[in-house]
Amino acid sequence: MATGTAPAEPSAPRGSPDPGAAGRLLDRTGRISVTAVALVLAVHFLRPGWWDGHAPAVFVAGLAAGIPHGAVDHLVPAWCRSRGAHRRHRPLLPLGYVCAAAVAFALALWLPAPALCVFLALSAVHFGRGETCVNTLRAGAVPPPAGTLCTVAYGAVVTVLPLVRHPDAVRAFLHTLAPGATWLLAAPVRPVATVLTATVALAACALLLRHRRRRDAAELLLLAALFWLVTPWVAFAVYFAAWHSLRHIARLVLADPANRPALLAGHFGRPLRRFCRQGALPTAVVLAAVAVTAHLGEPHRQALAGAGVAVLAALTLPHLLVVTLLDRHDAHEPSCADRSAGPGSPVRAGAVAPVVRAGERGGACPSRAPRT
Repeated sequence: MATGTAPAEPSAPRGSPDPGAAGRLLDRTGRISVTAVALVLAVHFLRPGWWDGHAPAVFVAGLAAGIPHGAVDHLVPAWCRSRGAHRRHRPLLPLGYVCAAAVAFALALWLPAPALCVFLALSAVHFGRGETCVNTLRAGAVPPPAGTLCTVAYGAVVTVLPLVRHPDAVRAFLHTLAPGATWLLAAPVRPVATVLTATVALAACALLLRHRRRRDAAELLLLAALFWLVTPWVAFAVYFAAWHSLRHIARLVLADPANRPALLAGHFGRPLRRFCRQGALPTAVVLAAVAVTAHLGEPHRQALAGAGVAVLAALTLPHLLVVTLLDRHDAHEPSCADRSAGPGSPVRAGAVAPVVRAGERGGACPSRAPRT
């Protein structure tokens, strides 16, 4: 299995930086995400009810397809520090990750209802923050206006709308997962949550449009339409696999220092293959854990789906901590790039900074090392 700090291949091209490489990668993943959601909505309108009959299979497939986006979490801390830093502690990172996931899983079994509420809150923060970070990178390290509001809007659309819009579709599953948490679907709660989510989403869209961030606003509305119209099993599956996970993988490819030579030349094939090699074994381990958990559970139709959610819930806490470190890395690196580039040197996107400028020096800017 490849490591995150392996030196780049000697034959890798080191020509003039391509300032649009990171932007093109993020744009391509964005188009794939939007196309996937648009196709799901098209099927919903052309063949009403078709997704309902295929929801369990699509949901399980979406969970499985989205798991690889967290498969290299154990490598991210090394990528976000200067070369050689904390080398002796790197073997402890996978152990700490597994221990944190095990503690979260045990708490979910011991206190299922509170654990589910915490899981939903963490998921809202994680999904919302992921969208705003991608939008920032695509816009050339320019954060969206009222970034906190946009984070809340994206997170609420993904986590709240499925519950308040389709309570009957998730009630039985929610009761099986956490019997004491069905109050989230109570009649007095749903209208209030719907109004608050709609208000936050519309306010975020208005601010984005005011600042000419039309693509960001359109994507927020597209996600709102997806989770409002389509059954939550299918909506979350396509979002998790083709939107959130895909965009996060693009960020990871850009963050890996060993990918810089290929990205400088505008080549994406080698970095993507490298990511696949890095994440193959962890992905297989997680899928095996899901299969074992489902086998030990009750043999009903939603056993595999429930097992997948339980494992993902356990992985949410350590994954959220790792992504927070990545967010800080992406926020700090552009400043390093600006100083190393010199006056008048343009920098395309926030992700281009660590890929292009820091890549020329072979390391991160030591004076702006990310905080931990």
